[in-house]
Amino acid sequence: MIRFNYIAVDPLGKEMKGSMDMATKKEVIALLRAQGLMPISVSEAGAMSRASASFQKSSAASKANKGKSGKVKLEDIALFCRQISTLVNAGVSLLDSVEDVSNMTQSARLGYILKEIASDLRGGFPLSDSMKKHKEFSKTLTSMVEVGEKSGQLAKVLSDLAEYLEENVKLLRKIKSASTYPMVIGCFFIVVLLALVLGIIPRFEEMFKSFGADLPLPTKLVMNVSNFMIDNLIIITLSVAAFFIGFRMFKKSKGGRIIYDRTLFKIPIFGKTYLKIVLARFFQTLSTLVKSGVDIVSSLEISINVVDNVYIEGLLKTVRQNVLGGNPLGDELAKLPIFPLMVTRMTAVGEKSGQLDAMFDKITDYYNDEVDAVVASMSSIIEPVLIVGLGFIVGIAVTAMYLPIFSLASAMMAGSGG
Repeated sequence: MIRFNYIAVDPLGKEMKGSMDMATKKEVIALLRAQGLMPISVSEAGAMSRASASFQKSSAASKANKGKSGKVKLEDIALFCRQISTLVNAGVSLLDSVEDVSNMTQSARLGYILKEIASDLRGGFPLSDSMKKHKEFSKTLTSMVEVGEKSGQLAKVLSDLAEYLEENVKLLRKIKSASTYPMVIGCFFIVVLLALVLGIIPRFEEMFKSFGADLPLPTKLVMNVSNFMIDNLIIITLSVAAFFIGFRMFKKSKGGRIIYDRTLFKIPIFGKTYLKIVLARFFQTLSTLVKSGVDIVSSLEISINVVDNVYIEGLLKTVRQNVLGGNPLGDELAKLPIFPLMVTRMTAVGEKSGQLDAMFDKITDYYNDEVDAVVASMSSIIEPVLIVGLGFIVGIAVTAMYLPIFSLASAMMAGSGG
């Protein structure tokens, strides 16, 4: 057993100090709460050296500074929602729940934010208002929390939010896993190509010149490409850099962003997959919001912000405007070619039956299954294509380099035989 010193506050706000023997700090906190006290600090008994105190103070300051400028992962926010929901459901007050999670989280930035939120809660601010002060919490999250507070179902809404964020994390991981391998192969492809053009081929060229032999056409072509790239390396590098800078500026412009976002859907194979990913996120957000009690017009407005594609956003804003004017959502979605007939029919049925949230859940499952299937098939297609492409380039270079060697060897053998 370990002796712990504690400072706690009773329900009337009176500060109480004491000590008790327990196995862990958590047991002390649990016992104090069971007695109706709110723990302020719990620490092991015993005098602390100046060096130790100085170190702890320095560590706390370092953690606070890190929390002010760090980043919060989506996984951390999902876990925060799950933990708060569990604690509130168990009867722990919202303030205590936020304080507990701020001490438990592995994210320094989230811990710092939650301490600020706890401070706001002590001052009488609603959780949603405090969350709105921090850019780490999206409009989707804050809107749902606000609905949960007003309806008295905060724990349930936070649980729905946790599921929503966890599904988002899964979707992002699928996209990342599908794109990581092609990117690695693509980078390796570029490295091999540059090594051949800038390193290996020039050495072979010097060797061939020393023989004074007439080179085959493939060898001459490969060497000409290599010489061109070496002679114009600075111009080529600057041109590539200028292209990417110009492309980024084009993408940031209003007209350029629309053209870029619209073009994404026309790319073979990738375009259809990208559209399904966009719509999966849209319906997942819409389903979560409607399920939490947000009205359909507000749900559409918030869900449109999640899409992150200007072209699709424009189409959906028109849908929202017409729904606001009194038109059924199913009819408005049916006007857009991006939505399959099944999706528009299910939406229409959901509206008529009053089970729109359930239909949105099914549509979300449909798109998630589609994304899973397409991502799996894309991975199986891209892998051999990249390998064959890499092998083709390397094969051309190797063949071009070894053809003169074979020719020289044949000539030498013929000469020695004569």
